[in-house]
Amino acid sequence: MIIVENRFEVRAGASDAVLERFRSPKGVHAFPGFIRMDVLHAALSEEAEEIRVCTAWENEEAFKAWTESDSFRQAHARRGGPPEGGQTPAPAGSGHQAQGNGHASAAPQGSAPASPILSSKVTTYNVVATHLPASSASA
Repeated sequence: MIIVENRFEVRAGASDAVLERFRSPKGVHAFPGFIRMDVLHAALSEEAEEIRVCTAWENEEAFKAWTESDSFRQAHARRGGPPEGGQTPAPAGSGHQAQGNGHASAAPQGSAPASPILSSKVTTYNVVATHLPASSASA
């Protein structure tokens, strides 16, 4: 199992508009190999907030198949801008590995960002261990 984390920083006060995109399931929830999505939100400072969209996949092949699918293209084209977090998640073997390496993007200095997203980074992690409550393990 892998976790693909799309971490992005948004202008303070602008997170509601970004979070709204994730309130209802999109095509990804029905895609083969998809396990779950968690959307996390935190205030970073008076100027910025952080949103992390973490998707769990059976394997890298399932994630890569989704990034190459019509479902992925349609979900990201609807906004008329870059994909969630400002970039297309990189498929397996692209440098987005468990070490936390990722690609960050940001608005050029001196220009006003067109969206509330200030920067983004996509990282793929290999799941090494998962611990569930004792009641879940025996069910």
